[in-house]
Amino acid sequence: MSDPTSQLPIYTVQELERIAQEQIKKVSGQFTIPVDIELMIETLPGVMLDVYPGLQSLYHIMGAVCNGPAKNQITICIDDRLANLEELKKRYRMTLAEELAHLLLHRKVIESNKSIKEFQALQRFRKWDQCERNAKKLAAMILMPWNYVLDDCRTMYPQLVAVAGYSNPTAVKNYLSSKLADHYEVSVETMRYRLNEWLIKAFDKIDQAMKNGLDSLE
Repeated sequence: MSDPTSQLPIYTVQELERIAQEQIKKVSGQFTIPVDIELMIETLPGVMLDVYPGLQSLYHIMGAVCNGPAKNQITICIDDRLANLEELKKRYRMTLAEELAHLLLHRKVIESNKSIKEFQALQRFRKWDQCERNAKKLAAMILMPWNYVLDDCRTMYPQLVAVAGYSNPTAVKNYLSSKLADHYEVSVETMRYRLNEWLIKAFDKIDQAMKNGLDSLE
């Protein structure tokens, strides 16, 4: 069987940030933090969000994207337990964002999938790991837009050093990561990774500012 992923592009960080910003602009009139990822999906023409009972137990995946029951319709399927349990809300949001990212980046292959089983089968192809990494990066960029995150860091940093002083940058970075993770409704680990990415580089800015005794990240 030929590899359906072989012709899919691999995106640069700059390209992924551009795609994320384009999606955010499409819902600019209704944009909020935390990002309403369900709204972002539901406003896409021909895309339906569906909660799938037992998806994880049947297929060992939490989310999938494939052709829907109607012509020219794409369905994003999410495991029912993931969708319904409050303690899994952050993981649910990230899973939704990842499936949206797959649709945005890999639609040519997605449209050829007639079932969840076919989507699952993509994972055995060599290039899928790279496609998955691109989807995860784009999902994080959508849920944590770089300009909003950086503005929040600039707002919070003076308040943190006013209390903690300049001698413990690790404590400041940990507290910042935790507060922003709650604000954007993502995991702390995901937020910490995002804070270190291109265009934000918040931890580098904090280290430099605290080293120089500055009360601003400007």
